[in-house]
Amino acid sequence: MSSQSFFLVRAPTSAAISRRRLVELVSTWRLPEDEDSRMAMTTVVSELVANAVSHGAGETLGVTVRADLGRSRLLLEVHDNSPVLPQLRCPSPDSESGRGMVLVKQLSLACGAENTARGKRVWAELALPRESAVGLRPSRPAARHGPAVPQRLPPPLPYEVRATDSHERSLRDRLPRV
Repeated sequence: MSSQSFFLVRAPTSAAISRRRLVELVSTWRLPEDEDSRMAMTTVVSELVANAVSHGAGETLGVTVRADLGRSRLLLEVHDNSPVLPQLRCPSPDSESGRGMVLVKQLSLACGAENTARGKRVWAELALPRESAVGLRPSRPAARHGPAVPQRLPPPLPYEVRATDSHERSLRDRLPRV
């Protein structure tokens, strides 16, 4: 198992720095990756860090990356000093934010958050492909092998649909429930 942690200043540039650091670690550790897994990894670390920057506390945040090649898994963790745990939300179509944890949940095998002695840890476990194929789109999605850590996020909070907005209501009724 490979593992490394790094610290970032809580700033708007932290998400971009965390993406670059993650890509460097994946390359250094020679982890298998393909176009889909790279997009999932960078999106998830970006969303976790962006949430810690926007909603966390303290001047710095910690990022831990763990790779388990035996299980074809990558675990991403972000630590900050706020005890307030993130919640899944169902933002309205007009909302400009609130989709980060929904993306994390959809792109990961499992995700969750828990309080720590200094604040909280928000994590996501992702599948790694069995063989590397950088730049190639896989013919089928990566298999999800073995049991994943159970999800610990609460169910989504529904948004209110205005009774006078039938178009918005019909769109919501046609979308799959997350």
